[in-house]
Amino acid sequence: MYEDTHTLILPGIRAEIPRPPSEEIVCITGGRAPKDDWLRALIAQREKDGTKCPIWAIDRGVNITHALGILPNRLIGDGDSASIFPKMFAKLQGVQIDSFPREKDFTDTELALQIAAEEIERPLVILTAAFGGRLDHLMSTAAVAAHADIPCVLADERETLLYLRDGETLHITCKNPPRAISLLSFTEECTGITTEGLYWELTNAHISNHTSLAVSNVLARNNSAKVFTVSIEHGVLGVYLCHIE
Repeated sequence: MYEDTHTLILPGIRAEIPRPPSEEIVCITGGRAPKDDWLRALIAQREKDGTKCPIWAIDRGVNITHALGILPNRLIGDGDSASIFPKMFAKLQGVQIDSFPREKDFTDTELALQIAAEEIERPLVILTAAFGGRLDHLMSTAAVAAHADIPCVLADERETLLYLRDGETLHITCKNPPRAISLLSFTEECTGITTEGLYWELTNAHISNHTSLAVSNVLARNNSAKVFTVSIEHGVLGVYLCHIE
């Protein structure tokens, strides 16, 4: 355990992340549905001590929860992509529903993150069903999460995206070696990037949002512990893991 960090446990990886949260929220969006066993393991990990894991369905995410027999605590969105029966079932079960007009300036995911930031002190949001689907939705979600006022993670059994900001360090332990590890700049540039445990190491490196310098790295060959570290001095950096191609 590292000082002033939080242990984020996802099926297959463990990450020591900065800015310890008071609560983790699982938000299920409308992209590629995670596998049933992966999502159930994610939720079960957060209910080990008997507490109820907060689960928010974002618009079409309610289709995913309904198909898996999972009742969310909250349904957020304009309802333009959610099916009628899952929405009605959630309403009949007393799920809190935050409805918004279809004509609006923010995406449903952005609104959910705003609600979390306004209503909960120091939350951490795990966005799943965020990958796959339309490219514009993925790029928007990844960018919104990168610059949100609260820490966010995008994850499913195939891919994970975590973020680092000015002066932060991330330690990740993997159950299995990722197929690829990429560092992505979500600001015009990221400076002072240093890694440890990767095949192509970086020391005080600089990357920009229009280069591919740090894409498709892997763990170092002698890294039997399957642990790697990334730190940054300035910028917003995405740390992306591809588990299954």
